[in-house]
Amino acid sequence: MAHKSRVIVVCVALFFSACSRQPPADKQTPAPAPSGSAAALQPNTYQGVGVVKGLNPKGPAIEIDHEEIVGLMQAMQMEFPVTDVALLSGLAVNDRIDFTVVEKDGEMRVTDIKKK
Repeated sequence: MAHKSRVIVVCVALFFSACSRQPPADKQTPAPAPSGSAAALQPNTYQGVGVVKGLNPKGPAIEIDHEEIVGLMQAMQMEFPVTDVALLSGLAVNDRIDFTVVEKDGEMRVTDIKKK
């Protein structure tokens, strides 16, 4: 009878030990994305490709004839505010560019521009 009790105790200990183990760091599930009001505070970043159609250093802003920006908008020509007038430096009308748009609280701003 004592032997059976030890076997049961060992099995229970192994069960709890296995249940309490954390997966390795590279196998852990990422934290859930914020939702509700926390999600509203999170900026969304999108990548775009287009052609410069106008530069407004006073804005500062850039007008871009862009392809579809996946997850944000269809292809169109529009003016975007830029976060820093220095982003416009070295650009000219008809330059092909890659750009980054950050959208937060319904406002969009270009935060990065790379000439192709």
